[in-house]
Amino acid sequence: MSARPLIVHVLHRLDTGGMEQIAISVINGTRDKYRHAVVCLAGFGAMRSRIADPDVPCVSLGRRPGKDWGCYPRLWVTLRRLKPDLVQTYNLGALDVAPIAWLAGARRVVHAEHGRDVADPKGRNRKYRLMRRWLQPFIARFVAVSGDLETWLRDDIGIAPAKVACIRNGIDADRYTSMARPGQPRPALDALAQPGTLLIVNVARLDAVKDQVGLLAAFRMLRDADPEFAARLRLAIVGEGIERPRIEAEITRRQLDDCVKLLGNRDDVPAILAGSDLFVLSSVAEGIPLTVLEGMAAGLPVVATRVGGVGEVVVDGATGTLVAPSDPAALASALRTYVDDKALRLEHGRAGRERVEKHFSLPVMLLAYSSLYDGLLAGYPSRARRAREPVELAGRAER
Repeated sequence: MSARPLIVHVLHRLDTGGMEQIAISVINGTRDKYRHAVVCLAGFGAMRSRIADPDVPCVSLGRRPGKDWGCYPRLWVTLRRLKPDLVQTYNLGALDVAPIAWLAGARRVVHAEHGRDVADPKGRNRKYRLMRRWLQPFIARFVAVSGDLETWLRDDIGIAPAKVACIRNGIDADRYTSMARPGQPRPALDALAQPGTLLIVNVARLDAVKDQVGLLAAFRMLRDADPEFAARLRLAIVGEGIERPRIEAEITRRQLDDCVKLLGNRDDVPAILAGSDLFVLSSVAEGIPLTVLEGMAAGLPVVATRVGGVGEVVVDGATGTLVAPSDPAALASALRTYVDDKALRLEHGRAGRERVEKHFSLPVMLLAYSSLYDGLLAGYPSRARRAREPVELAGRAER
């Protein structure tokens, strides 16, 4: 009996984020069909523990900041020992892996584009545009997680249409809908969701691209709009990241310490969403944000910036409201619409939950990735000898 194909996922770092969660969802959701391994160029974070199978090999190459040329031979050695049938790389941080994978014998490389960072929210950086174009011969498929990214890869970057596939992110909606019961006790939020309060929640890593500083400006405007708001409104920000000191300073500067809480990384996000009244996302760039899908699955209306693929998820005027990025006044105005109208919150929340269940489910996403992998693997014998054969790893491994 031949071994299941081995897919190696190469990321900059396995840390908290939607892109990393998608990689883990693919690993966990297709482990009966494929074997998986993870190579992190710069190390592991909290997400490592979410891989369901403890035997999935994980290795860190310890890449140093800047251009660490020694990382490339370490990667080559690792891939030679793993003998993957297919390599999937993620975002700009692992884009330059494709030629190394080829040199190591992996002829099927998939590169996934999940979004952009704050330094280049429109994807106009000439160097990186040219890099994607030059690496086309080494990449069998580019995966875009939104139609916006698909169009950008095909029309702006110049990737051959046949090499671009759009696979939108999906979630396990049942994990969130089962907890969406208005009026029930919310133990995860006892400190915030007091009787009579209205809780707005933002779930995103603390990064400049998520613009929580702009969100705080909008929240201050919202509270100042009417004295009643000051007593009722609360804002919970769930996530962790390098912007925490700046965000903490902004909370204090705007005198919001009594009504804004940074909850950090949490394992009980479904319960937090179930205890909230309104979801907000203030990003300046996005792909298909998982947290928006999660908020909608929990029955929350969404106020979000019109960036990337957000408009492919949130139907403006039906499941939420979209505003321009970096416009706190517009964000505050949209939030106030829902604060003032409970019936609208419930209506848009129900519509959002139905939309996620129908169009952004985890099974649909996993089927799309399996079809992609199977199409690329068809006709090629597996490079691995047996599924039971142990895998040697180079670098610093965690299991």
